[in-house]
Amino acid sequence: MAKENIKLKVIKTDITNPYNNLAAEENLTFKAKEGEMILFLWQNAHTVVIGRNQNPWRECNVERIKEDGVYLARRMSGGGAVYHDLGNLNFTFIAKGGLYDIGKQTEVILLACRLLGIKAELSGRNDLIVEERKFSGHAYYSSEGYNYHHGTIMMDVVPEDMSKYLQVSESKLKSKGVKSVKSRVTNLKEYLPKMKREKLISEMNEALIRAFEKVYGAEAEEVALPEVPKKLIDKYTSEEWRLGTRIPFEKEITHRFDWGEVQVQLSMKGGNISSCRIFSDALETEMFVVLEELLTGTKYDAATIRHIKIPGNISAVAYEVLHWIADSVE
Repeated sequence: MAKENIKLKVIKTDITNPYNNLAAEENLTFKAKEGEMILFLWQNAHTVVIGRNQNPWRECNVERIKEDGVYLARRMSGGGAVYHDLGNLNFTFIAKGGLYDIGKQTEVILLACRLLGIKAELSGRNDLIVEERKFSGHAYYSSEGYNYHHGTIMMDVVPEDMSKYLQVSESKLKSKGVKSVKSRVTNLKEYLPKMKREKLISEMNEALIRAFEKVYGAEAEEVALPEVPKKLIDKYTSEEWRLGTRIPFEKEITHRFDWGEVQVQLSMKGGNISSCRIFSDALETEMFVVLEELLTGTKYDAATIRHIKIPGNISAVAYEVLHWIADSVE
């Protein structure tokens, strides 16, 4: 698509309730128009946000979150749990079809950092780092041609709160070569020490808009956030969405693959799998829902599980998960 045909929009919000913001993000995504690229800039106050397929009781301290009045939210994208406060800035790129380009969108964030004098770089598939420490994690969602790419930018987050509310598994820390959450991350305030929190957020907001315009070669129009349907806000607020369904299970197994950690809970009846829950911090989203459906009602037998057929539109790594489950059958 030619640059002159791209319409850039910037949407900011002062709302800091995560349920409203995640609902607004989904609403913007499914109302996106052809040839339009949206940059949505937003913040959440004291919030733990878990990935689409994560188990909240495994990933965070649910009781402490309740006691301290911290929000617990679940997003539509995959990936791991993150902590937000007003020292963090969230961004979302929203686009339909071929205009959606993760590499180009990531370059906007990297350029914004350079505009502030910070030399950041991409690490792995979805992290941005400065001097080997992560300050920005990204996740992605796509459905029927509608797409978003969102992430965090840690400007001045309270690191003690991250450790207080997040429970990162030892296997994940080991895979990253670090001993704790705090040792793995950094705030960009360390590289802009004279700026106070509000100024840091404001400067990054402006740098992102300038970078957005430069990367896409067009001028961005700032527009108001459209009204968000109440049913969407209710979805993100509901315990059913946030906490999910818990099943009584007889078997639980966990394994870290190269692409993420997977936890499987199985309930049995008469030699068959009567119910199944699969949790993961992988960026993949739909695969785990499909695997739950395929495993439920299946005979609890290694050969049967290993020969389950995966639909063609689902990632081939689903077979890795099935073979691992089959290998665990005693």
